Amino acid sequence: MFCTSLDDQLRAMPEPRYNLAIECSCRVGTVTLGRGDELLDTATLPDPQKPPRRSVDLMPVVDELLQRHEGKPSDLAEVYVSIGPGSFTGLRIAIATVKMFADVLGVRVVALPTLDVVAHGVPVEVVTSLHVDTLAVCLNMKRDTVYAGLYQSGNTGWSRLSEPALTSLPDLLHGVPRPLALLGDPLPDLSMHDAEGVHTLPAEHATPRSDVVWRLGRASAERGTFDEPAKVLPLYVRPPEAVTLWNERHG
Repeated sequence: MFCTSLDDQLRAMPEPRYNLAIECSCRVGTVTLGRGDELLDTATLPDPQKPPRRSVDLMPVVDELLQRHEGKPSDLAEVYVSIGPGSFTGLRIAIATVKMFADVLGVRVVALPTLDVVAHGVPVEVVTSLHVDTLAVCLNMKRDTVYAGLYQSGNTGWSRLSEPALTSLPDLLHGVPRPLALLGDPLPDLSMHDAEGVHTLPAEHATPRSDVVWRLGRASAERGTFDEPAKVLPLYVRPPEAVTLWNERHG
């Protein structure tokens, strides 16, 4: 009877393939590289306010990350991406890059709403220290409205209480369980509203991060939940500012 040692069996097992998370919804984007269930490294893209622009920088940063960990683009098996709301340009570039990877390399894709990324980036202990278990995350504040979602802390982190929506601050605060933790950057002015029992969190927690995208994407992949690349689109809650101004001026 032919037998192999455990070492031989382990050597014969295929190496875990690489996976990549892209977060370009905020001003300065980040990318995170993993291999199997191991998070390897995170890199920050150059500030888009300074040349060269993000459209040029994303692929070189991804390539540099892979080379740093002895990989190449063809070694990628999965890509996770934050889909917004956020920077119009950043989201378009990130999602176009993901679709290119899917088309050329056949990678599997997980698309994640940026609101979920922000919520899951908040350490539960930050909120529980305030003796609250409900979190409201506000993004894309403009003209007295915010894109917001409610989350509740639990044993496995944050779970969504309601579908995110574009709403006003009074409507957001109405009927929400108190005490409540409120997170955003910037945050609406609470002085003219019923803010009893509302605690604002430091704005630093409102920045979405690619390592959180990686963690959520990896969990989704473990469940076998992927998105069809052709149907992955940026999540925009408002038209571009230029369109709004044009409509105001010209009707």
